[in-house]
Amino acid sequence: MKAIRQSIKFDKKLLDKDALKVISIIDKAGFKAYLVGGCIRDLLLNLEPKDFDIATNAKPEQVHKLFKRSRLIGRRFCLVHVMFSACKFIEVATFRSGKVKTAKNGVGVRDNCYGNIEDDVVRRDFNINALYYDIKTQEVIDYVGGLEDIKAQEVHIIGNPKLRFEQDPVRMIRAIRFQTKLGFQLSNEIKLAIFEQAPLLGNISAARLYEECIKLFHNEYGFEVYERLEKYGLLKYLFKQTHKNEFIKKALLNTSDRIKKNQSVTPVFLFAVFLWQAYNERFIVLENKQSCSSLAMTQASEEVIINQIKQVSLPRWLNTRIKDIWLMQPRLEKMQAKKVKALLSNPRFRMAYDFLLLRSISINPELAEVAKFWTKAQQ
Repeated sequence: MKAIRQSIKFDKKLLDKDALKVISIIDKAGFKAYLVGGCIRDLLLNLEPKDFDIATNAKPEQVHKLFKRSRLIGRRFCLVHVMFSACKFIEVATFRSGKVKTAKNGVGVRDNCYGNIEDDVVRRDFNINALYYDIKTQEVIDYVGGLEDIKAQEVHIIGNPKLRFEQDPVRMIRAIRFQTKLGFQLSNEIKLAIFEQAPLLGNISAARLYEECIKLFHNEYGFEVYERLEKYGLLKYLFKQTHKNEFIKKALLNTSDRIKKNQSVTPVFLFAVFLWQAYNERFIVLENKQSCSSLAMTQASEEVIINQIKQVSLPRWLNTRIKDIWLMQPRLEKMQAKKVKALLSNPRFRMAYDFLLLRSISINPELAEVAKFWTKAQQ
């Protein structure tokens, strides 16, 4: 496999100092190491990379020995996280070979087979993510046409799309995310493969899909991602209880706006909005069967969340806070003067209020006066 080497001198201010330090230490130990993947793609597109990943010919155990503050992670494929603070690490991966042990459903289950850079490149997902950067020579190394795809603003998968999606169905939602984030076009082969193989996403563990959902919707383009997931038939394998409405649109646009302004966002709000309609529908059914509304609300919330975690696993703390937001809605709607102070001091009040506010400007315009009441109460 022949590589194209293109000389590109990135501004050092744009490169992560800690990543450069890791590469330098690995290099001094006699190994090869490169910046790889999304960080190179983003630098070429004048975007700010979120992560600086490294690929090397050193084995994970060898890398681990070079850094006192590092840890080995992963079962399917062993990686090294070199720690620089409680919140920051640089991920180092050993070059992978083409051998992958797969389950009966086609999903890869074991991947600790190492190779060289030529082996590693064909194991990556998309051409635009398979670029390596040699710090020493200041060259982008391209084996698969990633530079051409960036210029053409297209997303092509490495190899046969059908086979690659069988090996890891998560690549389908990654394709949607990259298409939307970058404003690129998906290749026709990818589109056809997604329509055909969308059900494979149901084979992925619920725990893994939680992190993927955060990546899909906690960004500046969440609603566009939502619409494309729905278009390609992927959304129902993440949120089978969710159906598009104005509330979801407003919430995702609001999340994107907050991220643009560097304001905080929480997955609690995201899941509470996505499952609100299902919760309400189940509550109505249960309320008709039993006289106690509070019990019906509690049971409805538990049933909807149990159904959701079969698809996307949610941390226990998140489940509790989702229920808090839902169960506070009728309390806020009553606007009881005697309970204003207690509700305002509730640690979940702000999220519940924001939730109510979005409802009032989307699916429940009749709540406009209620929203005004709680806005004034905070002043």
